[in-house]
Amino acid sequence: MGRFISANVLRDMAKLDKNIVLEEDSVLTPSAKDLAKELGITISKGRQEIISHTVGGQSVGQLVNLQSSVKEVSVSSGTATDAESQSDDLKKAVQRILGEVLKPACENPKATHVKGETVVIQPFPEAPPGQKVGLVDVIDSRVGNLASGFMTFDHSKLPWFLNYDEVDYVIEGEFVLEVEGQVFRAKQGDVVYIPKGSQVVFSSPTFCKVFYATYPANWADFCD
Repeated sequence: MGRFISANVLRDMAKLDKNIVLEEDSVLTPSAKDLAKELGITISKGRQEIISHTVGGQSVGQLVNLQSSVKEVSVSSGTATDAESQSDDLKKAVQRILGEVLKPACENPKATHVKGETVVIQPFPEAPPGQKVGLVDVIDSRVGNLASGFMTFDHSKLPWFLNYDEVDYVIEGEFVLEVEGQVFRAKQGDVVYIPKGSQVVFSSPTFCKVFYATYPANWADFCD
């Protein structure tokens, strides 16, 4: 099983260097990828860069350069008016970028009908090697602010960090959830709620199929 890199682990690694190279079998949790974007951490596996930090189409370096330019112009101008003008320009640029980052997952939610016969559960690429975990979103941020879908576990486990709220409904089989020292053994018809910020282990000792709903809908943005 590959090494899972949580947000806390990544934060410690970033104290030494913000250009981080991971082993090929390492798996970043959603919160770790979000943290990388937040702190401007570049992450690579071998020679492949998997996260290059940008915000609203501009890199952190560009923002720093913009701020530096404002300071240089303010100093060289020697007038308070020019300094204030440049400061206002910087504020507007930052507000525009933040507006892009903080906008809703779906700007135009719409009623959607997904036919069951069209749903195909695919192997989950973030699952540890050898673990048979399937997952598919049927509602995502293209149509709503709340996502939903199906996942399966075939004698398998999936350590995970939830950077979002989730509700799970067991369709068939035995679904086991370990969270903060608690173990929930859910069967067909049971419902489980998991709050944002939980470090969990999903599993099934046999086989299970689960319907899930998450908020916000763009929980999978970390895979981008």
